[in-house]
Formats: sequence, C-alpha cells, structure tokens
Amino acid sequence: MTSVPRRSQAERSAATREALLDAAIECLIDEGYASVTTSAVAVRAGVSRGAHLHHFQTRNALVAAAVEALAQRWLGELREATAGLPEGPDRTLAGLDLLWAHYASPLYQGALDLWTDARSDDELRAILLEVERFLDRETLEVAHVLFPEVAGTDEFEELIQFAVATVRGLATLDLLHPGGERNRQQWAHCRLRVAAQFSSTASSSTA
Repeated sequence: MTSVPRRSQAERSAATREALLDAAIECLIDEGYASVTTSAVAVRAGVSRGAHLHHFQTRNALVAAAVEALAQRWLGELREATAGLPEGPDRTLAGLDLLWAHYASPLYQGALDLWTDARSDDELRAILLEVERFLDRETLEVAHVLFPEVAGTDEFEELIQFAVATVRGLATLDLLHPGGERNRQQWAHCRLRVAAQFSSTASSSTA
C-alpha cells in the first residue's frame, strides 16, 4: 500500500488560510457583512480560533484578505467564461450578457453588501477603494477580449464604463428582488441599447 506523503507545515498553513478565506466569502454571500466575524468564520472553516488568529489577528485583516480573494475569484471566473464566446456579429451581445451575468452573480451580490457598509466604515471604505481600482483596471483588460471590434477606438474606455455602469445598476435590483427576475426583465431591454452604442462606435471607426 502506497503511503500518502505528509504535507509540509507551509502547505498546511496555506490550506488553513485558504479555508478561512473561503469561509469568509461564504459568510458574506450567505448572510452579509455583519456575519463575517472571526468566530463565525473559524467555525465555518472547521479550524480553531487560535489557528484563525495565527493568520488574521483582526476582523479587518480577514475582511481585507477576503475582499481581495473575492475580487480575484470573480475576475477569474469572468476570464474563463470569455473562452466560450462566439466570433462574429453575435459577439457583442454575448459579451454584454457575460458581463451582466457576472455582475448578477452571488459573488457580486456579496460585494454589494460590503459597499453598503463602507458608507459608515472608513477602514472598510479604504480597503474597497483599492479593490475597486484593481477591478476597474482588470475589467478593462478583459473587455479587450470581450469586445475586440471596438477595443482600438478612442471611445473604448467610455463604452466599457457605460456598459459596466448599466450592469452594476441593474445588479442592485436583486437586493430587493432576490432571484434576479426584475434584473433579467430590465436587462432584456438595456442590452440592445448598450449594444447599439457599441455597433455605432464600431461602424464609425471603419467609415
């Protein structure tokens, strides 16, 4: 019988940290920012409070790391999904639908809860401002892949800002209307108007 190699201390430590971050993100998505406490996260992760404090001495340290992990996970899923987009005239609508779906996802809904609490929490707001700048930069990079027909135009950044602002705004509807039905109904109309802006810009650039 082949024995399983024992993990090193560094590997065990990394696994514990990952479990804590996963638990913090789950707490945020399932129950909101108020539920992300050191004790609740330790219980959900299945680790001792001492192990938790070894990695994150304060709630704010945990939240900061969890927010960064949440952003990285959200972007990773968005990048992976771009591989399935069609080429040709249907790509713009497919790309917009992909953006909308990711902003309507539970990961982004969890982030919205943080943004709301940041209105009255200076330390949380400082953390989120850094994450938002990172997300804006990385989303713009992904947008070059999503929308190649307008990526080289002077209006590209403005178009992406317009599209992202639209899907972010619609995502807030899910806060009061869980399940996304109101969001989906609004998006069915908005996607065509946003796509028309992309098409107009693409046509102007080749005229």
